[in-house]
Amino acid sequence: MESDELKKYINECNQNLTPSLPMLYEASFFKIYVKFEVYLANIFENYCVGIKSDNGYCPQRKLAFTDKEHLRAILKGDKQYVEYIKKIESLSKHIFVDNPFNVIFDVADNLTIMNQMMALRNYIAHESGEARLKYIRTCLGNGQFVEPSEYLIKKNKRTSKSNYTIFIEKIIELSDIILDVPLL
Repeated sequence: MESDELKKYINECNQNLTPSLPMLYEASFFKIYVKFEVYLANIFENYCVGIKSDNGYCPQRKLAFTDKEHLRAILKGDKQYVEYIKKIESLSKHIFVDNPFNVIFDVADNLTIMNQMMALRNYIAHESGEARLKYIRTCLGNGQFVEPSEYLIKKNKRTSKSNYTIFIEKIIELSDIILDVPLL
């Protein structure tokens, strides 16, 4: 999946959004964020095995995995599931000479938004006590609890954009940036 497919999916999700149905924002954010995670995992895997992006970019590798099966065996270890976002954050700097994922994890504003999106996604998915506390701490600044749908519709005071719009714009921005030579 390249960024055009992700953007097309985002546009399809956004077509039916209306403030009178706030739960649609929650569902759309969740689905888009999960697609973004899959997108990042695919790009990461492709780069790890030397496959170029549609823009013709492939970062120089410090480690040369022979194929995706080889890579997945290393990433999984003794687990059944790979938490790609965590693996990308912790391992990409050891795999690539000029790490294209630095823009996500080493740029403070991007990392803050990624942490907010992950906390929100986890709370929507699990609604566990731990996920709720992290959502309150990360997204709501330890303020009073509001449902994720309300939080997503709420306008950010600095930007005058909804939190939903801020997150979706960041997903689109990051999905494009990692397809080209890193600026860092």
